[in-house]
Amino acid sequence: MGPAFVVLSYLGGSVSFPALFARAKGIDLRRSGSRKLGGSNLIRQAGTPLGVAAGVLDGLKGIVAVLVARALGLPLEIQLAGGVAAVAGQLWPVFHGFDGGRANATGWGFAIAVDGIAALIMAVPVASALLLRAAVPSHPTRLLPTGALASFAVWPAVIWEQEGTTPKVVAGLAVLALILLRRLTAGLRDDLATGAPLARILTNRALFDRTELQTRGVVAVS
Repeated sequence: MGPAFVVLSYLGGSVSFPALFARAKGIDLRRSGSRKLGGSNLIRQAGTPLGVAAGVLDGLKGIVAVLVARALGLPLEIQLAGGVAAVAGQLWPVFHGFDGGRANATGWGFAIAVDGIAALIMAVPVASALLLRAAVPSHPTRLLPTGALASFAVWPAVIWEQEGTTPKVVAGLAVLALILLRRLTAGLRDDLATGAPLARILTNRALFDRTELQTRGVVAVS
């Protein structure tokens, strides 16, 4: 039952609510704004209520994968594997040509379901980024992606500090690695074609989730 549940979790994670909501409005997120299948891009294209609703539903995918496995009495390792699979589905969705979003919401949902206390602490970098962005008159857009990435490093670190190296820590590191891999590789070929230095391309992608085309203003920043 464990492997089947992990596969089902991946398939559930592959349902992109931002893409579906945008399509209902006649919008193709891959051709609009930042070209990302995420709630932040949907907010820019279709308004805050729709974008927030889609983001919440994406977050629930991570929560549901863990809670359903727990309700079925599956081992902790399967619960964690199901949550990680849901994140992978959000990143590389089979229903959307394996070209998905960044899985921030799904990853946060997974973290909340697995360890709520650690999830509260992981919110600190995100909250700090939001406050700084609001406080600075220019409203810098690089802060939130950096805070989001930091949050996924904080979550397993908090658990490791309290419990040592456990399956939860390994799962948290897996989520961090998957999100970072997606940032580094999504649309990389287009960036390489610009001739920009590879180090700059990879640094902007990893830390700021910003492509070279976004840096040059060719593609919008969400």
